[in-house]
Amino acid sequence: MKGFDGPYETPLISPAKKVLKSWIDYNGHMNVAYYTMAIDKSLDFFLEEILGIGETHAKKNNQGPFVVQANFTYLNEMKYNEKFCVKCSLVDFDQKKMHLFLEMVSLRNSKIMAFSEQLLLNVNLNKRKSEKYPEWVINRLRQLKKDHSEIEFPENIASLIKIENPII
Repeated sequence: MKGFDGPYETPLISPAKKVLKSWIDYNGHMNVAYYTMAIDKSLDFFLEEILGIGETHAKKNNQGPFVVQANFTYLNEMKYNEKFCVKCSLVDFDQKKMHLFLEMVSLRNSKIMAFSEQLLLNVNLNKRKSEKYPEWVINRLRQLKKDHSEIEFPENIASLIKIENPII
């Protein structure tokens, strides 16, 4: 079994990565699709190496995490060769779901470049239906929630996208 039972980093931090030339678009900065990919690859790292519920678990137990909702906010431009990491925090969880907050952080200046809020659902890969996490996963999530209890999240976390003052 991969992963470990904690205690966990506050927040979890991915290995460093850098923006590749192929990720740069015609505006001279990282294309939106690659922000998504970079955050998703970091999420795979956290699920596999930290919690033990990533690809290895999915293949062995026919059970894996599906992202059922994801919101992305882009705060600063990422340029070619810029180094970054992704920080991951557990907002909340229940028997079948986990709510995560992920921040892409520049290693040059420690600025938050983008963040993503995601809801993951545990799915039986044979039945293609949600099911409860095994007890060992619940125990790891409980420990992670405890370790992340002091993290302050943005005020608008878990809010829907909306325009405050629409033009009528």
